[in-house]
Amino acid sequence: MGRYLPREPRIKLYNDVVALRRSGLTYKEIAGEVWRKYGVRLSKSHISYWIRGIHNPHNGRLIPSMELLEPSETLAYIIGAVLGDGYPKIKRRFRKGYRHTIIRFEAVDWEFVEEVARCIAVVLNRSPPKLKIRKGTTKYFIEVESKTLWGLLKKPVDKRTTSLASSRAE
Repeated sequence: MGRYLPREPRIKLYNDVVALRRSGLTYKEIAGEVWRKYGVRLSKSHISYWIRGIHNPHNGRLIPSMELLEPSETLAYIIGAVLGDGYPKIKRRFRKGYRHTIIRFEAVDWEFVEEVARCIAVVLNRSPPKLKIRKGTTKYFIEVESKTLWGLLKKPVDKRTTSLASSRAE
């Protein structure tokens, strides 16, 4: 097939597959039911991975949507820090049919960068990103790949830019 279904239909399929397995259907019967209901072919191994918890549609992001990001002081700290000394960006090189979304944060103060890395680890529920130093300078930086956090940080920047442009036009 070579292409991925969008995230929302995959989540619906995943939930149905898990429910069908709990009702006692075999992998082959589940695959047949999914094909009949949605017109999507799932292999027995794919169904097995979903049922055993090895893969699921949420694995790509860890936090599947912005609605599941909990408002907190830590998240507010990240937003303020990145909007001040960082930026969200998309890598130009494609990989596996999607573009890498990156949040890059850099500053001269090592402790500040370390604190932002710790806060990102708490919000995204993963290990903190590794601090690096930019060659030829005294700037430290971190890069984090997270489509959800990128979307959250990109949105306020876009709104601010469009509101500034509209106020200048008036």
